[in-house]
Amino acid sequence: MKKIKILAESDEMIVNKIKEKIKIKSSRPSENPLEDYFYNNDKKYIDKWEHYFNIYHKHFKKFRNNEVTVLEFGVFKGGSLQMWKDYFGKKARIIGVDINPECEKLTENQIEVYIGDQENRAFLKSLMKKIGPVDVVIEDGGHQMKQQIHTFEEVFPNVKQGGVFLIEDLHTSYRETYGGGLKKKEHLLNMLKT
Repeated sequence: MKKIKILAESDEMIVNKIKEKIKIKSSRPSENPLEDYFYNNDKKYIDKWEHYFNIYHKHFKKFRNNEVTVLEFGVFKGGSLQMWKDYFGKKARIIGVDINPECEKLTENQIEVYIGDQENRAFLKSLMKKIGPVDVVIEDGGHQMKQQIHTFEEVFPNVKQGGVFLIEDLHTSYRETYGGGLKKKEHLLNMLKT
């Protein structure tokens, strides 16, 4: 019993430290509107690595306030879809894909959500026929090797000239729990190297 209480207190301390860090960050102006949105977000939960915001902004800023189609795999709680909507502006079409049917409820003005398994090539082909060419793809789905590889192979040909296909969490290529592994030949990073 004592260990559980210690862990609970420890978790609370960690949460308070994170909240304090966020409070400090959000009080400082940033040159990155995505980072500002993330730290000042009081809407739906967003799960992103902090170091991604500069990468996103560097590669996505040319699409802001233009007609743009953004496709994100991995909707989770829907916060990132709202972040993209805010970032890309009123002319943006934001499309989310997730395997969880509950995510369909996250559809709103400028945001469409499709439910399907990104490992399923037939689903991916059907999706691309429905939505047409895209400017930006953010692959943040299940991180399993077959999911990442099939998504890249089926979606990349539909990215417009000058578009961006950004794959998050590439470290999973080296983790066996995701179907990868350091000495495995068939993981996403090896496929991209060829």
